[in-house]
Amino acid sequence: MNTTRQKLVTIIAGTASIVSLQMFGFLDLPELRIFSSSKNLEILTSIWNDLPANAELNKTSTHRSSKQYIPPVASNPRRTIGSGSRGCRQSLTNDLVTLLIPSEEYAGQTTSGHPTFFWYLSQPVPEGVPMRFALVEPGVPEPLFEKQIDSPKVGMIQLQVPKDRPELQTGRTYKWSVTLVCNSKHPSANPVFISWIERVSTPTALEPQRLSTPPAKNNMPTQVWRDRAWSYAEAGLWYDALAAMSKVETANSNELATNDDFLALLEQVGLTQVTQQERLNIAKRP
Repeated sequence: MNTTRQKLVTIIAGTASIVSLQMFGFLDLPELRIFSSSKNLEILTSIWNDLPANAELNKTSTHRSSKQYIPPVASNPRRTIGSGSRGCRQSLTNDLVTLLIPSEEYAGQTTSGHPTFFWYLSQPVPEGVPMRFALVEPGVPEPLFEKQIDSPKVGMIQLQVPKDRPELQTGRTYKWSVTLVCNSKHPSANPVFISWIERVSTPTALEPQRLSTPPAKNNMPTQVWRDRAWSYAEAGLWYDALAAMSKVETANSNELATNDDFLALLEQVGLTQVTQQERLNIAKRP
């Protein structure tokens, strides 16, 4: 018991010097104000009473959100590819284009036949260099959908496959890419960033929610879109989650990146470089 109490005193003394004002022969734990969480106070009390709670001391009082992106169990392994900038007229950073995908090792999933794709442009591209998006079904020579973006703006870019294009088929995996067309005569020299998307059936757990969606989806309340987005994320439907998050922000403003939920979702899959840059940009805005 003496050893346990000595450890407790050491921990408290190292946390803040003000504890010494309360240590005159005994510790009045209920009066301690070092820890803002009552959970941590309970842990300290447990140690004082010689209970085996020493391992709990490393726990933080920060609340961890239960809203999480859960990768699909049966994922389709696909390797994301990114090339260099050999064909551009000026040096470009390696992180110029970041595809907003859950992993480089497997295809993100969607239930939509006309999904929305997202990527991030960290700096302006050279003048006169367009950006080209392409969605391709492996084994089919012609792209399912292709679009050129002239003078793309720095920041988040989103693009939905038009409704008049053939929809993605359930159970199939498609390749999508973003290319900087620096050299139209030598396409192989252009920087290209490639990933994959797999269309799957709507999970049974989401069917009641999907069927209850109001016809005028764009008029849905912000909270409904937010809840819908996290439901998709928990079901492993990455592209659907991002699309729903974009609806949340559309309901508030035109600045997609100011959506805290959107940035939180990106951070969960390791896209911290994007979120850090966007948070800095947000902080600089008047």
